[in-house]
Amino acid sequence: AVMHKLASLSAELKSKVQDAGSALSDVRSRVTQQVIDAAGGGAAEEDEIPELQQHARIDASLRRLYERSDKYMRALNQVCEMSRALSEDFANVLADPALGQAASAFKAAKGPHAQADSTVLGQVLYRNVFQPVRREVEGRKDFERRLADRKKVRLDYEAFRRKQVGLLQSDPTNKSVYEGNLEAAAKTFARHSEGVARDVAAVNAERQQMLSVAFAGLVLSQLEFFSSSAGALEDVVVAASAGGGGSATLERDWARMRGEMAQLVANAQQQQADKAAAAAAREREAAAGRCKECHNGRRCRGNGLRTCTTPGPRGRTRTPGARTQGRRTEGGKARDMAPRPPRPPRPPRPPRPP
Repeated sequence: AVMHKLASLSAELKSKVQDAGSALSDVRSRVTQQVIDAAGGGAAEEDEIPELQQHARIDASLRRLYERSDKYMRALNQVCEMSRALSEDFANVLADPALGQAASAFKAAKGPHAQADSTVLGQVLYRNVFQPVRREVEGRKDFERRLADRKKVRLDYEAFRRKQVGLLQSDPTNKSVYEGNLEAAAKTFARHSEGVARDVAAVNAERQQMLSVAFAGLVLSQLEFFSSSAGALEDVVVAASAGGGGSATLERDWARMRGEMAQLVANAQQQQADKAAAAAAREREAAAGRCKECHNGRRCRGNGLRTCTTPGPRGRTRTPGARTQGRRTEGGKARDMAPRPPRPPRPPRPPRPP
């Protein structure tokens, strides 16, 4: 009887130790996950709800929009300020009276005219981008707290589920109890997930509507700003043509500059087209399993390197651009693969002494 009591006590003590270890492991896992989430590295374990995943993407985009919109406005103001300074410098330094009217028009275009255009652009961006995005990023404190509670609920549910699964394996006699606990916990977690999904979907729809308005404001304000600037600069060109008074030198200089600009634009467009064609060709070759360097029909382990590392004939390497079909490359130089003479037969080995 004493031995039976000791065995029962030992089994009970062992079970309590296992439960304590499981609880400690769950607490450690939860604390670790919370620390990772607080540090911004919790993207590896995303919530399974699609609405929450969409919310995470929209929230990250909103934060980038808020930061970059501010940088854009500051950079645009700097461009306008430097353009105004350049226009004043040219107006003060140009001694040719034929360009006096054009310099004055350029100074006006980059002075009060540009300042008015930038003011309109700034007001549109502030009302339709800065303020709405800031409200979404900083103004939903209650909603952010609920999302934080959602993370805690999910961690608690996963810890409880792991514990019950462990008990199912260690104590199969109470299998029905643990299965009932798992089923009840799953139902409770599903109801909680449905409520969170509804709220998050509503917030996502509101943010999409706000982003639509912000995008329209950004595009239309830029269109107005650059169209107005282009119109003002056309007036400068007209003033320069009228102020030249038929001067052959001024006409020749402006015609040469227009031709140079047209050539530069054509070159830039051709470069972009060549890059797009090269990228499309690389994508097709990658889809076909070809090496991007030697195009020999196999994906090369050294893509992007100067020398392709795909093994060629007899274990030697291939050189990009070289026709290595039936040739051998050594040190980057290809030479003909002449047939090697057959090796002479080896003499028979003498028998070993007994």
